[in-house]
Amino acid sequence: MSDITKVEFLIIGAGPAGASLACFLGQNGLKGIMISSAPGTADTPRAHLINPFTVECLADIGLDEDVRRLATTNTSFRSIRWAQSMAGTEYGRVLYWGGHPDTARDTATASPYDWCDLPQPHMEPLLVKYASHNGFDVRFNTKLISLSSTPTSAVICTLHDLTTGHVYRLQTKFLFGADGGRSSVARSFGFTFNKQPSQGTACNILFRADLTHVMTDGANRSAQLHGIANPVVKGGPGQCPTIRMVRPFKEWLLVTLALGVTGNPFSTLGPQTPGLVEYIKQLIGDETVDVTILRVDPWAIRETVAERYSNPEKGNVFLLGDAAHLHPPTYGLGSNTCVQDAYNLAWKVAYVAKGWAGPGLLESYTIERQPVGAKIVKESNEIIRRIGEVWQALGTISESETPEEGVKQIGELSQPTVEGEQRRRLLHDALEGMRKEGESLGITMNQWYDSGSAVYLADETQPRPTVDGDENIRPLISTYPGMRLPHAWLDVPSRRKEISTQHLAGHGAFCLFIGHGGGGWRAAAGEITKETGIPIRVYGVGAGLDYHDVYREWRKRREVEEEGCVLVRPDRFVAWRSMRIVGDCTGKLRQVLDGVLSREETHTDRRPRESRL
Repeated sequence: MSDITKVEFLIIGAGPAGASLACFLGQNGLKGIMISSAPGTADTPRAHLINPFTVECLADIGLDEDVRRLATTNTSFRSIRWAQSMAGTEYGRVLYWGGHPDTARDTATASPYDWCDLPQPHMEPLLVKYASHNGFDVRFNTKLISLSSTPTSAVICTLHDLTTGHVYRLQTKFLFGADGGRSSVARSFGFTFNKQPSQGTACNILFRADLTHVMTDGANRSAQLHGIANPVVKGGPGQCPTIRMVRPFKEWLLVTLALGVTGNPFSTLGPQTPGLVEYIKQLIGDETVDVTILRVDPWAIRETVAERYSNPEKGNVFLLGDAAHLHPPTYGLGSNTCVQDAYNLAWKVAYVAKGWAGPGLLESYTIERQPVGAKIVKESNEIIRRIGEVWQALGTISESETPEEGVKQIGELSQPTVEGEQRRRLLHDALEGMRKEGESLGITMNQWYDSGSAVYLADETQPRPTVDGDENIRPLISTYPGMRLPHAWLDVPSRRKEISTQHLAGHGAFCLFIGHGGGGWRAAAGEITKETGIPIRVYGVGAGLDYHDVYREWRKRREVEEEGCVLVRPDRFVAWRSMRIVGDCTGKLRQVLDGVLSREETHTDRRPRESRL
């Protein structure tokens, strides 16, 4: 074991975070290794919801069509309902994931994509396939044993091949911890976390049952989640039983909670636990259906976020995904945030590795992504508390209540009494409170960055605009630096095939949107690319230019004059904008790029790395 193999990029973990990072690094022409102690990709559908921002990220590597082909995209997942059983009386419903007309409208305005439901076992193979075809050696059944730093800030990793028993060492310049909530990378390199007390434990019970007849018998029972409020159902573990559709309508996940309970009350629960199948049949409301339990997976409800996502004192060591932030699956932001972390980080690593940016660019990863993770951790835990209010209104959550008392309380919903009015008001208010999650396009799209260096704000004379309404619900669409590039449909008139501004941006390059009178910006971009190697794609939008503004959306959203420009980073966030033309376009654009890419550290030699070797 004395020999050490050197590799430039090593990713620990091959879940949504690690696999998507390997994809985005590979897209940028980088090569490395990704390891996982698991025998293969995920075999449990813990993560499933894909929001429009994540589809945009995956579209950058051409996976959007595969995602939509494999995902559930129809109306069957666009609500959550609470009922006596899946086949029984319904007590209330909330529209989710673009199901509400206002959210559908805002989604179409903010993105070329829509929400979809793609369980983790179907998503991960897409990512691993792309990564393995684009420069990354993927090694499953490989366990990380130890990590240590060298005096040159490289990292030495000792690995154990669980198939052959071989132990070997790798030395890497860049180490990425995408190894989940018990991250060995985080422990080994002294990452610190902001932790709040856990609200309890939950358990996922994956089962197979053909419920097509329940979902399609003429009643409107289709939903992504079915909360079962029936106080007399017996034999079940935990509280608040909720059945999630995995694949319509034959694969399901029962999620049950133990709120406020210390330890793991589900530790003895398994697929063969007596009475568990019968309990699930009661929740379904059909004793004749065949139920096969596939897996039982307990998990803790966490509220944890790393204070920093990188540790420059130890070298180029980074955390992403669950290794950096742990939270319950409310809002459906788990795997989405993993992919978006990777999308932010990958281009920065690539530009530093290629000599197009200074090392300071890597510091912006923590500055930009840690506040996003902290907000998601907080908000997703707050929704757990709101969910509890629904169950309380339905009389099924208090441990002090007998089944008879629960039946009495839920029966009050239909009674023309003072108690009935109060119960109906409680349920109405609780369900209205859930709309914050159901219509949560804003929390997925309003991820603005204030990194200071990687976003050029020196030319802005006003603060960032504010959201009209709840920022968790309504998206903020603006070209203000640090914001997502606004979506607008463009076309070449003779082609008649619309393309989004989102599709033009990305692809590992900066892009510059210009209008009439912006020829100086185009010439400047060409000169700087020739001088430095930094890829800058220029698109003129307007009558007679490269693209036609089909619905006049870009004109409404660009917020600059026709002769101005909007510079977009490779991750499709606005880096800088100029309201109008300037006297020295080349000098100005060079100044901006030097700032955004921390090139002040290396600007004395502006040639790309390849020409300096």
